[in-house]
Amino acid sequence: MNIIRLCKDVNGLVSMEYLQKTIDYIEENIRGPITLDECARVCGFSKFHFHRLFSIHLGMTLCEYTRRRRLCYAMLEVIQGRRILDIALDYGYSSERAFSRAFLQEFGQIPSRCRNAKYSIPSKPVLSDSFKNWNGGVQMDYLSDVSIVSLPEMTVASGARISRDPEDEVIAYMTNWAGTVGIGSGTRQFGFDVPVSDEEQSQGLRGYEYWVVVDENLSPAVLPADITMKQVESCKYAVLRITEPFVDPFERIPLGWRKIAEWVHSRGYQAACDKERYWLEEKLEIDGSTLMDIYFPIE
Repeated sequence: MNIIRLCKDVNGLVSMEYLQKTIDYIEENIRGPITLDECARVCGFSKFHFHRLFSIHLGMTLCEYTRRRRLCYAMLEVIQGRRILDIALDYGYSSERAFSRAFLQEFGQIPSRCRNAKYSIPSKPVLSDSFKNWNGGVQMDYLSDVSIVSLPEMTVASGARISRDPEDEVIAYMTNWAGTVGIGSGTRQFGFDVPVSDEEQSQGLRGYEYWVVVDENLSPAVLPADITMKQVESCKYAVLRITEPFVDPFERIPLGWRKIAEWVHSRGYQAACDKERYWLEEKLEIDGSTLMDIYFPIE
C-alpha cells in the first residue's frame, strides 16, 4: 500500500509517523505535564495543524486522549495497591475526590472498588495500522465523492469564540454583524475548529473561528473590536460534501473528515508544513436541504 506523504522532511517521515512520535512521547511522559504546545513541537507542526490532524486520526482531542491514557495507567496502580491519593497526585489531579470522579466516569466504578479487578492497559494506537483498517474507505450515502478545487485569495472578517457551544455563538454573531453592515446572506462563509488551552479543554470548552468573505476595501471602521480582517492566500483543497450534516453531527461530520483524510492519504498528496493551513467547513442551503462542504488543504 502507498501510505501518504502529507508532510515530509529530509528524513522522509510521513504525517502519521510524526503523529506517532507524539503518541510515543505521551506514553513516555504519562505522569508529566503534556501540553498542546509541546506535543505540536514534538510533532513538528503548528498548533492548529497538529490539533486538526490529531483529532482526525485519533478521533478525540489531545486533552481527552491524554486524560484517558493516564486513567488506564492509574487503574493498574490502583490494582497494585498504591494509596489512591498518591496515584491522584502523580497523574495531575488536585485531590483524591477529583481523581475518583474522573475514574468513575471512565470505568464505571470508584477506585477503591477496583483493587481486585482484572485489567491490562490497552495498547497504544499505532497509526499505520489504523490507516490499513481504513482501506476501502468510509461508504455512507450522505457523503459525496471527493473532488479537488482551488479557493482564490480571500479577504475575510474573522471572529472566534471559546465556549461549550462556540459554533452556534460565533456563527450567530458574525451573521448578525454581516447583516448590519449590508453584507448579503449569499456571501461565502467558512468555519473551523481552533485549539484551546489544556485548562479550557479540561473545563469542557472548545474553540471555533468563523469567516465572512468581504470586499478587500471594506473600511476597518465597521469592524468591532472582536472581529479582525485577514488576508487568506489561495490554496488547493480536497473537498467532500455532507448532506444534512446536523441530523447527526457527531457522526456525520467526523466521518466526513475521516473519509476525506483517507482519500488524501491514499493518493499521495502532501501539505506544506511551513505554511498555516485551514481545514474549512462551509454550510450551504440548496433547494431546501442543508449541506456542508469540508475542505482539506493539499499541495
